[in-house]
Amino acid sequence: MVKEKLMKMVSLGKKRVTFKFSAPSSIHEVKLAGSFSNWEKGAIMMSKGKNAEWKAQLSLAPGEYEYKFLADGNWYNDPQADRQVQNIWGSENSLRIVR
Repeated sequence: MVKEKLMKMVSLGKKRVTFKFSAPSSIHEVKLAGSFSNWEKGAIMMSKGKNAEWKAQLSLAPGEYEYKFLADGNWYNDPQADRQVQNIWGSENSLRIVR
């Protein structure tokens, strides 16, 4: 089953992309929102791992994707992003480039 999914991703040109967010241990919930989810709050729930690191994996086609983390109702940029870009509200979004 896993092998079939990977083969399908390769045939569609998609790549597995991991998003990570390090947060204080007091954070209870982290969501990932971006151009890949039509910016829907809560579209992608992240899983809490070791050392308060939150993680989500997506299958994305090559391109550029703007995103942010939503942790307990507050928006955060990704310091590990490929770069930050201006958004229409005068702040910045994180940018991930998938090749």
